[in-house]
Amino acid sequence: MRVMLTGGGTGGHLYPALAVAGLLRKLDPDGEILFVGTGEGLESRVVPQEGYSFCQIAAGKWPRKISIDGIKSLFSLGKGFIQGIRLIKQFHPDAVLATGGYVSVPLGIAAAVLGVPLLLHEQNSVPGMANKLLSRWAEVLFTTFPLDKGSFSSRAKIIHVGLPVRSEILNVKREDGINFFGFEADRLTILVTGGSRGARRLNQVLLEVYEEICKDGSFPALQIIHLTGRTEYQQVCHEMAKKGLTTVKFGKIVIKPYLEEMEYALAAADLVISRAGAATLAEITARGIPAVLIPYPYATGNHQYHNARFLKDRGAAVLIPESELNAKRMFRELRKLIENIQLREKMAEQSRKIGRPQAGEYIAEFLLNVGKKSHCTSPVGKT
Repeated sequence: MRVMLTGGGTGGHLYPALAVAGLLRKLDPDGEILFVGTGEGLESRVVPQEGYSFCQIAAGKWPRKISIDGIKSLFSLGKGFIQGIRLIKQFHPDAVLATGGYVSVPLGIAAAVLGVPLLLHEQNSVPGMANKLLSRWAEVLFTTFPLDKGSFSSRAKIIHVGLPVRSEILNVKREDGINFFGFEADRLTILVTGGSRGARRLNQVLLEVYEEICKDGSFPALQIIHLTGRTEYQQVCHEMAKKGLTTVKFGKIVIKPYLEEMEYALAAADLVISRAGAATLAEITARGIPAVLIPYPYATGNHQYHNARFLKDRGAAVLIPESELNAKRMFRELRKLIENIQLREKMAEQSRKIGRPQAGEYIAEFLLNVGKKSHCTSPVGKT
């Protein structure tokens, strides 16, 4: 079977597609997988590193108003559509899976025009524009959060399956995570992450919290994995040194700009402090980890807030809007969670209930079934 995957620009769109691709490899070792994306997006670097074939096409953001930039975007979309038509005729896919981002639009429309089954995955609680548009022609639309039919002007069948996560996220044991960082098994471990780009406000507040922990003296020794983001790393290290914050004072801290082996950090973590991107929340809930969530306030449609609210309303997370974020509030929430093991256990249980670790397998098997049906009937013409 041949499957074409598209979606990217950010890890939130890309990594679910990679998770499905990994499962397709296991279920159909003789199958062929082709990723399609732009040369500027994260996918152009990560996909080849993962050992998948990758082709570039042009794409532009769907214009919201008439302007010079909007005309340029339409031109890019038109160019990408023609390239998508050409790629589909060359590759002869049995199905196309699009996981969002504007790069998915030209290929998705090309698949619809050529009669290739189009399947979508929507990561967030507020649907993105690309999926809203493509849902008009998709056969199935998988969702991470429960979304009703009114969220899309589509004929697509909506299936709430959750968000695919990489198998490594599910399979690494806590002891492996603890050993990876040189931690101790009997100490509480906190993972702080603002995503690959970092979160300046979150970093600033946590530095103040670390300082307060050192002054307070009543906290148990902590183990902290703090992923600053690449652009913030040097500044955070400088501020740590300037404030005299050493691991001797409050436990052990590992500061990194980014971590490729995120599965070890999640395996070690007893508590996560993070933004509320859908991919991050899927990994947290798949592992059943309580969380303190600070949604990125400028996300399209404020979707990170709604993502976080979904967990908060079900007792799996504490939600702090960035407008309310300060060291005093964070210190208070952390103290409550660190000192109350019963609360953490209850939140972890609720997190596991939300998690859907089998989402990727469901989508991969669904794709294979769709591909089998279309294998001999596609108007693209198999060779």
